[in-house]
Amino acid sequence: MRLALLADTHVPTSLPRLPTDLLRQLEGIDAILHAGDLVSLEVLAALERLAPTHAVAGNCDPASVQDVLPQRLGLEIEGHVIGLQHGHQPHDLQSRYIGLAYDTAEMDLFYRAMIASHPEAEIIVFGHFHAPLVKRWQDRLFISPGAITPTYGRSTYATLTFAPAIDVELHEVTVSRDDLRR
Repeated sequence: MRLALLADTHVPTSLPRLPTDLLRQLEGIDAILHAGDLVSLEVLAALERLAPTHAVAGNCDPASVQDVLPQRLGLEIEGHVIGLQHGHQPHDLQSRYIGLAYDTAEMDLFYRAMIASHPEAEIIVFGHFHAPLVKRWQDRLFISPGAITPTYGRSTYATLTFAPAIDVELHEVTVSRDDLRR
């Protein structure tokens, strides 16, 4: 099974629609996990046309999205427990590490908070930071697919496969001028 991991699409506030290149790259994917900040339920509908999709709400999602999607989700796929959450935390905690690199000591606060939210998960997929990450921390695999909305000069997502071993690949998406037209 091949999963696509997405986050931070921010459609239509940052992008008017999902990039054509992303939709092309997702053809044939088995399932999609979206780690929040869809901003519109139309994103969920577009992804569902490609593959079964599981999504959580993010901090930029309006009430119309937050009323439909959970804040966090636990899934068992091919014998692996995956925790899916956007990643934003209460301000007093988040203010201690936001804007820092993933490998700073302060980020341990974030990793601990995510494990507390998903104690059974061996893989934790999150968004919020708009920067990709594949990192083992303690006994967990943390994956941030980055952001579909172009951030730091690029648009990224990840794929996750389980056979013969867990494999994560990061992919870049081309956002064309047509994708940016409203």
